[in-house]
Amino acid sequence: MRLLVSSLALLLLALVAVGAYRFVRRSPAAGPAFVAASVAGAPFSYPLALARDGTTRMGGEVDHLAFLVVFPDFAAAPSASADPKLRAAQEQDENRLFILVTPKDEAIDPAARPSRLYARFLEGEVLAAPGSLMMRRFEAGSPYELEQLYLAPPDGSSFFARCPKPEAGFMGAAPCLWALRRGAFDVELRFSPALLEHWERLAEGTLAFLRSVEARDQ
Repeated sequence: MRLLVSSLALLLLALVAVGAYRFVRRSPAAGPAFVAASVAGAPFSYPLALARDGTTRMGGEVDHLAFLVVFPDFAAAPSASADPKLRAAQEQDENRLFILVTPKDEAIDPAARPSRLYARFLEGEVLAAPGSLMMRRFEAGSPYELEQLYLAPPDGSSFFARCPKPEAGFMGAAPCLWALRRGAFDVELRFSPALLEHWERLAEGTLAFLRSVEARDQ
């Protein structure tokens, strides 16, 4: 009987030890889990906490990667709160940034959109905007009539942003769009109009973030 009790006790201790090991291995203190993925042949490796959707969490060869980070350090956004009020506040946080990586669009380089795509729909007036940007309005009846275009001098090729007009009533926290090309893939950044004055930091941070998740140099 004593031998049976001793055996059961040893088995119980072994099960507890295995469970503790698995808990420690999966805990945040053990370091972030990384995901390996590829878009249009370009390899990526990134912490799981950055992933915004199931495709990005799964990894492998995918048609897009979606990341959710916060300005200004481009770290992973906090996990959604279980409290509805806190979660609603998180969703309206003006520092949240959404980054989407897709295979490049063969039709037009994003840097050429201001001159080749948007220019024909713009009104003639040029206005000053935050961060020394220029602001142009789209003509009524154009595909972008509810938006405004912000351009970094001289022509918006280094940075541009399409943002809804204030009166358009768009309620999202990150309605502005900037796009850029990086090798075989295109990148879209969604952000709050409140961050327009920090456009240089946004651009630099986005490029630094992309370098950090690209796997080719790791």
